[in-house]
Amino acid sequence: MRIRAWGAAAFGLALALAAPVVSYAGSGAAAEAASQRIASAEAVPIEGRTLLMREGTWAFEARRQPEPTAPPARARQRRERPNTISLGFQGQYGAVRGNSRIADGFDQGAGYAFRFRYMLSSHSALGFSFEHQRFGSIQPPLNNPGAFADSHTVVTTVAAEGVFFIHREREFNPYFLGGFGFATPDIIYTESQAARSNEGLFATVGTGFERFVRPRFSIDVSIRGYASISNSEVTTIGQIAAGIHLYPGD
Repeated sequence: MRIRAWGAAAFGLALALAAPVVSYAGSGAAAEAASQRIASAEAVPIEGRTLLMREGTWAFEARRQPEPTAPPARARQRRERPNTISLGFQGQYGAVRGNSRIADGFDQGAGYAFRFRYMLSSHSALGFSFEHQRFGSIQPPLNNPGAFADSHTVVTTVAAEGVFFIHREREFNPYFLGGFGFATPDIIYTESQAARSNEGLFATVGTGFERFVRPRFSIDVSIRGYASISNSEVTTIGQIAAGIHLYPGD
């Protein structure tokens, strides 16, 4: 009895181990045909997967991962595009120093400026500045008849500048600038008389930043220095300016 019981258990175990093979191959003639097809093929589809013959051994084909795709290119904002024209307006306050007639008689005052920029690349621009700066007299005006006293001076300038931006793609854009221009200072006397002094070329350097509050509208703040040599006299001006800048267009 024990021998029969062990024999039945062994037969059941053999059937259980043979079940996966039977499930793929079938039985009888179908099993023989499937075995011949597998033996003569190099690739056999089974339940959505492919069984491949590799170096005499059957193995399931590895599932392929999708090809990596590059993210779409970021569209440049208008302020980054070459050939973009922008314009701005700033109010400013400055002080004059040196050994020229302008520096000897005047000290500080307010003014305004118009700024135009033409983008050469995504991080550089050619700028043009037109400024009107007024400086007050160091000494109070004299009201004695026949006595002239310097009342104030007005300096009108036009300049071309190279502007170099940092992190142009961000909302906060620091920049540096440098260039050359031409200044025409006019001394205005108390009795409505005027005289031009220290007219000539000047160099300018500066730094600043734009803070964009809209894609085409920014707050523009800058600090600038000017230096001019005329008739062997040196005139220097330090200036801080703040205003707005616009980028019209599409």
